[in-house]
Amino acid sequence: MRNLRLGSTLIALSVFTLVAGRLQPTSWFEDIPYANATFGNVVAGLFFYFAIYVLGLQSLEYFRLPRVGLKSLFALMIAAMFIFGEIKTSDNERMGLLETVMGIIFLLSIGYTEEIFSRGFVYGALYKFGRRSAIFFSSLGFGLMHINRYWGSDWDPWLAYWHVMETFGFAVFACALMILTRSIWLVVIFHGLIDWSIVFDKYVPPDPNEVAWEPSMWEGLTSPLFNLGIFLFLAWLLFKIEKGTVPKWVKRLALKWKLVEPEFSIA
Repeated sequence: MRNLRLGSTLIALSVFTLVAGRLQPTSWFEDIPYANATFGNVVAGLFFYFAIYVLGLQSLEYFRLPRVGLKSLFALMIAAMFIFGEIKTSDNERMGLLETVMGIIFLLSIGYTEEIFSRGFVYGALYKFGRRSAIFFSSLGFGLMHINRYWGSDWDPWLAYWHVMETFGFAVFACALMILTRSIWLVVIFHGLIDWSIVFDKYVPPDPNEVAWEPSMWEGLTSPLFNLGIFLFLAWLLFKIEKGTVPKWVKRLALKWKLVEPEFSIA
């Protein structure tokens, strides 16, 4: 019964968010790039923040500035590596100043809305079932929400599966980042910038002569597991650090990079 309630809540929240996203206005700001989508994201984020505040959810404690310390610094270093890798591998398109600024604001609005909903509202609502359940089910819901990108005539079950698995892993890592730094705002920025390619990657039209990859069952099932494993491992590492049990190899790296003095402790 407990899992049934969790599953029902997850499905209901995900469906509501998908429907709300499709009903947002698309023609209010025709002359400003990304302005319509940004406006819709901000309104949705404010709605869910209001719900979090009215319901007094546990996640309210993360709506503050991040704590300062070596733990947060280490977490930010990991997040920065992801962002740097995303920006570096994107085929960055040259844009005008306005489009560039609005594109970055749009990306941050994506991070704002999705984090307020998933890590703020859903995680906070499910926290009463325990932190592990809140992390798992809010992350699973976040992954399932991305199926909507594959609705329509170009439905590809493998692409949908890969996206859900990878975004599930990303969400678990985002939860760990929020809990370790004690702030949702760093996760909002991280989430927005990790979506860099949405705006700045050059669009390459599909080649009609290119043969579609049709993976075997084994290839299809295992293809997203590497990225999923990286996210889950790093989330596990952040949770270990958050509890104060730092692996010895992390201490050795910190000493090697001269991040700490030989008398090592994570505060």
